[in-house]
Amino acid sequence: MKKKVSLFKLFWIFFKIGLVLFGGGYAILPFLQTEIVEKEKICTQEQMIDFYALAQCVPGIVAGSVSMFIGYSARSILGALVSIFGMCLPAFVAMIIFATMLGNISHYPLVQSIFNEIGIAVCILIFLTILELWKKSVHDVFTSTIFLVSLCATIFFHVSPFWVIILSGVFGLAAKLIKGEPNAD
Repeated sequence: MKKKVSLFKLFWIFFKIGLVLFGGGYAILPFLQTEIVEKEKICTQEQMIDFYALAQCVPGIVAGSVSMFIGYSARSILGALVSIFGMCLPAFVAMIIFATMLGNISHYPLVQSIFNEIGIAVCILIFLTILELWKKSVHDVFTSTIFLVSLCATIFFHVSPFWVIILSGVFGLAAKLIKGEPNAD
């Protein structure tokens, strides 16, 4: 399913995503699903989710890390660099533009309304992403238990998401080793 893609195409895909990406984090997944998996077939949905999970575990912005992993998978180091550059360029330019004018226009009701509406759109994207991740990740009693324990640990005991991710991975690996499942690779 994976196909070779040009460096310019990688740049263009991530540049387009970077142009419309508000909210980062989970908000990037619908865009990646559409552009990378369905339209361009650069990687599978499982690979994209793995890249996203890995991006959560490394320092830096999630969108940049995901673009780096996908770019590296598609075209090695140069692909990673081009993908990061494409993803970050719109935000960089927008920050420079907004920084020069935001102080002058932020008090206008129209500008405040625009930011409120963008916030609502980001919440909807995050909700839809959670539903999609739920369908792909929580599919039996074991994964449901991991989900509930993780949710309770973060909400009631304020356990760091870092430890939740690490321990969930350890439990998943242990379960796979105990069941004796062969590698999917």
